[in-house]
Amino acid sequence: MAQQFLSFNQAHGGGGSLGIEEENDEAMIEALQEPMKLRDNWVLWEQVVQEKGGGGYADATKKVTSFNTVQDFFAIWNGIPQPSELLESKRIMREQRNGQSVAIDAIMIFKDGITPEWEHEKNACGGHFQIQLKPSVGGGQIDEYWNNLVLAVVGGTLEPAELITGIRLVDKLSGPKVANAIRIELWFTKFGDTGAVNTLRKNFERTMSVKVDGSIGPGPPKPDTKPHSSLSKH
Repeated sequence: MAQQFLSFNQAHGGGGSLGIEEENDEAMIEALQEPMKLRDNWVLWEQVVQEKGGGGYADATKKVTSFNTVQDFFAIWNGIPQPSELLESKRIMREQRNGQSVAIDAIMIFKDGITPEWEHEKNACGGHFQIQLKPSVGGGQIDEYWNNLVLAVVGGTLEPAELITGIRLVDKLSGPKVANAIRIELWFTKFGDTGAVNTLRKNFERTMSVKVDGSIGPGPPKPDTKPHSSLSKH
């Protein structure tokens, strides 16, 4: 039997079912229709590719939509390409009002009220963990790392959850600053709280390593830790 990953790309056994049989119990179906509130309110952002001579990072960063329930999250998530699709020489694209399409460099999910900029007060005193995933890691595994992280962050199960400000998926397979990798970042506040940051890092690595059956699989590359106070650009 082929190895199964937590991927929503059908090319890697995805599609959302993950081998779970459909639940036909009417009470369960009715319960699932009730809005299930998330711990925090979240906003989906995009960072578009800018042409030479364009504006800065803030000009390239666009708010897409907000959500605060499990149902709304999955309604949005089901329409977002998986990282593995970037390995197929594809790019995430957004059609603009003028009918033209623009490439997306990064997709981001941040707590409502916090912009995905290190200058924001919650980010300026914090930092982020960063891993680079080469294509050789495999599309299914990259999807699983990313989905594990997103579900844990949005669901409030990656502790200490109050430290987290947001997450980013950055396409470094193409574009002007190509690095032949997909980059995943977990942003957090209070960089000086060493104990809490170390706990978050440990849980970050473990969360990404969880397999569909609950076992612990191979972990991602060890993350780099970047303090925002010493950064001057994204």
